[in-house]
Amino acid sequence: MSKKYRCIDCGKEYTFDYTEINPDIDPEDTEKFTKMVYDYKKTLNFPDETNICLPCLKSIKTKKNNYNKNNEHQNIVNVSKEYIEQIKNKFAKEENELKEYTESEERKQISELDNLKKEVDKDEIELNNLLLELEKMENEESKFCDEFRNLEIKLYFAEMNKANYAELMNNYEAKIQKMNYNNIFSELFQISFSEKYGTINGCKFCDPYISNNYDSINGGWGYVILLTKLLSIKYQFESTKYDLIPEGNFSKISSKNENVDYEIGISDMTRTMEKFNKSMEMYLEYLNEFLEFLINEKKIEIKGDDVCPKISGNTINKKSIHIEEGKDKVLDNWYQCMKYLLTILKFLICQVLNEEKKFYG
Repeated sequence: MSKKYRCIDCGKEYTFDYTEINPDIDPEDTEKFTKMVYDYKKTLNFPDETNICLPCLKSIKTKKNNYNKNNEHQNIVNVSKEYIEQIKNKFAKEENELKEYTESEERKQISELDNLKKEVDKDEIELNNLLLELEKMENEESKFCDEFRNLEIKLYFAEMNKANYAELMNNYEAKIQKMNYNNIFSELFQISFSEKYGTINGCKFCDPYISNNYDSINGGWGYVILLTKLLSIKYQFESTKYDLIPEGNFSKISSKNENVDYEIGISDMTRTMEKFNKSMEMYLEYLNEFLEFLINEKKIEIKGDDVCPKISGNTINKKSIHIEEGKDKVLDNWYQCMKYLLTILKFLICQVLNEEKKFYG
């Protein structure tokens, strides 16, 4: 007979009906099934001596399973909520970090844009300055090119005049070698006077304020410088202050003290009048020194101003050789002064002629 037990849960008597637990196991194997029940109770944490019927045991197991399932579900819910909260926190943190990063990057980019704008403004200012400098350089270059072209033109005519006067000088030298006692000065330099102007070799010392007269005046001075230079060479005279450089219309007077050449000519009266006056004054100093040399060397004899006009400073017979703008009376003085100057040169030519006549009998 099966042993009877009283269930501590429902109070009923029961026997172990093992077929309800596992009908596939042999019911006769009581020891084995006893152990199964024991293990079954143990999984439910019942003490070994506890008597409980199988329905109660199953009921408790089901409740526990349900409890465990409910706990598992709650745990899952709790874990899910926690995980969701973590995700939310993570996303919130990432969102904040992203926001801070975005704002930081935005500020950084704005700062970089400001710096770039400042650099662009600075570059634009530098570019404008460079453009102004370039425009200035282009203007200077254009001015330089114009001046260079003008210099080329002047140089061309100067070279032409040098060549012409070099040829003229060669002709003079050839004629001098062929002549015996003939006065080459009177033959080569024709000096004449009108009521108003003096003329040498067809070059008239007329109104210097008319540009068409420049060639005539400059040519006249070229002949004056050449004649004076030839006379100086003949009498072996050398000035202590100046030297004469015959170059036709571009003849010059060289200042030994200043080491500067002054062109005795006119190209634009409004710009060269002061230099023209200066060079004419220097020539008078040279001529006066030459006359004093001839007198001291007893090459000439001057008996009165009516024979040879007298030089004093920048005047001849008290007529100034300077030209002053807008003063017709002073311009008349210049005309007269130039006639006096040619008179002195003609006087020197006559002295040479008389000297040669004495020498040759």
